[in-house]
Amino acid sequence: MRTEFYIAKRLSSRKEGAKAGIMERIATIATALSLAVVIITLSVVVGFKRDLERLISQAVADVVVTAPQSRGVVSGVGLERYEPLEALFRGNEVGHFSPFTTKEGVLKNDDNIVGVLLKGVDTLYNRDFYERNMVEGSFPRLGLEPRSKDILLSERVARRMDVEVGDRIEMLFVDNEGGVLRDRFQISGIYKTGVDFLDESYAFTDMRNVARLYDGDNNVVTGYELWLGEGVDKIAFRDAINVELLELYFDAGFEAEAYNIEDIFSHIFGWLATHDVTAAAIVVIMLVVALLNMATALLIIVLERERMIGQLRAMGMRRRGVVEVFLFRALFIIARGVAWGAAIGVVLAAIQHTWRILPLPAEGYLLDAVPTAMCWGWWLVAVVGSVVSILLFMLLPAAATARISPAETMRYE
Repeated sequence: MRTEFYIAKRLSSRKEGAKAGIMERIATIATALSLAVVIITLSVVVGFKRDLERLISQAVADVVVTAPQSRGVVSGVGLERYEPLEALFRGNEVGHFSPFTTKEGVLKNDDNIVGVLLKGVDTLYNRDFYERNMVEGSFPRLGLEPRSKDILLSERVARRMDVEVGDRIEMLFVDNEGGVLRDRFQISGIYKTGVDFLDESYAFTDMRNVARLYDGDNNVVTGYELWLGEGVDKIAFRDAINVELLELYFDAGFEAEAYNIEDIFSHIFGWLATHDVTAAAIVVIMLVVALLNMATALLIIVLERERMIGQLRAMGMRRRGVVEVFLFRALFIIARGVAWGAAIGVVLAAIQHTWRILPLPAEGYLLDAVPTAMCWGWWLVAVVGSVVSILLFMLLPAAATARISPAETMRYE
């Protein structure tokens, strides 16, 4: 065992004077709280991204192909159902695909009026997400002859319209010439996802009901939704399919473009990016608090041990050795603080991850509870980064021992 490490260990195991003992406890607590806050912050930020991306991908598919003017959502410019295009979607990477048609409209009754996006789908549509989030009733019947006039509304829209399952409701649309089109539907079901922009906007029906609003042409759709196979890289797939769509444009003049959820909901992921900035600021602030408290504690310990430093120097220990004694001493304090902080942060994150105790208003945050992720990789980086950065910063107060003169400290012996 090195002499410097042995001395630091003995000093840490002994009862210290009042000042050093208090400062050590403060430094340990500050380090523990700072690291706990960092761990929880990373857990919440990563959890927000994972949960929101999972919800959105379940609701709108992994990749959407539309006309470039639509950018994956809605546009007056549609796509003709084209066999070479659909052949591109039948590869191994695509689990299945479904065409859809959308049209903005207004729900209207005697007392209320609400704007929604009516989305027409067919029997290929993956409706598992909405069926899991069904409050009452069922998903619209699809593919019947004659076609059904069922419509699925969100609980929020149904409450604003003061309607329930089984009621009939009128919807108004504006055609390309500025005229008003009317249609009537029967409410087959009510859903609630907890995701604000979905519950505010989307209504579902048979795709032929929406095609009727575009002169009844069932061969023209707004686009295609593609659900990818397990483990497929969504961004790489989007880029690859766009290369093939570009070749299709040059060969046949067919114009379409693929988008993933980040492209379609860029405002949401931009909002999430601001949380990265907030998280970075919190991490920096907590690290600065830990650094300052550790530096203050170590400086007081050095001042309390001036006489011991003089004795060590008089017995032949080099300045570097004295500095190492106090760096080891700082490392013991850091280790205790990091151990407690990591334990507290991981336990609190695990409790919220399992039982979702802390709620959130879905209207402002899109999710109904504070999300936390068990991001062990990020936590390891936080722990190692905290230990290394604090220990490096401790070189400054530890270096103060090199300025202490043995003659000055032993003058009054």
